[in-house]
Amino acid sequence: MTAPDQYGQDVQIWQRTDPPSIDGAAKALADGIIPHTVMWFASASERGATLTAPEEGMATWLRDVNRLEIYNGSAWITPEPSLVTGTTGLSAASGFSIIDFFGHRQGRVTSIDFYLTRTGGDITLSNGNLVDLVVATVPTSWRPTHATISGCWDSGIRHGGFVIGVDGIVTLRTSSGTISTGTNLRFQLTFIRTVF
Repeated sequence: MTAPDQYGQDVQIWQRTDPPSIDGAAKALADGIIPHTVMWFASASERGATLTAPEEGMATWLRDVNRLEIYNGSAWITPEPSLVTGTTGLSAASGFSIIDFFGHRQGRVTSIDFYLTRTGGDITLSNGNLVDLVVATVPTSWRPTHATISGCWDSGIRHGGFVIGVDGIVTLRTSSGTISTGTNLRFQLTFIRTVF
């Protein structure tokens, strides 16, 4: 009589006292192991035709869409990637100091949020324009990977736009008015990284 495996995975192991049967031993092993591995299917349709009664925890790879899916007991779902967070590595440019930095990433979606204080002199507009001004550099793991991206900043009184390049350099581009010494500026940006 077969016996359960020592890992509690419902794999039945053929015993020496069992009647000889290569077919039976192979089937017991396959029936126990295959449902616990990542099974490959050409499509969800092929999977549905093959796995008519899937069990919770089964994992499949769909070749047509290159996607891993797990059966959660009622539906096939794509598992969510882990959330990654960071709070260090931001460097302020001359004339600014860091209040805080927060980075959040799940899969390729990345969100950064940081506060800076203007420690240098007032930043004034010339004919309504703000001369491009580097304010900080974002750590490597929190930078865009494909192009320069635009975002928004605000101080609660003033607001404007900024850009961040693949080099992580954050540049103020616009402001609704003078940015006075001691002003706290908050920067927010969400983007998709094209590579990890």
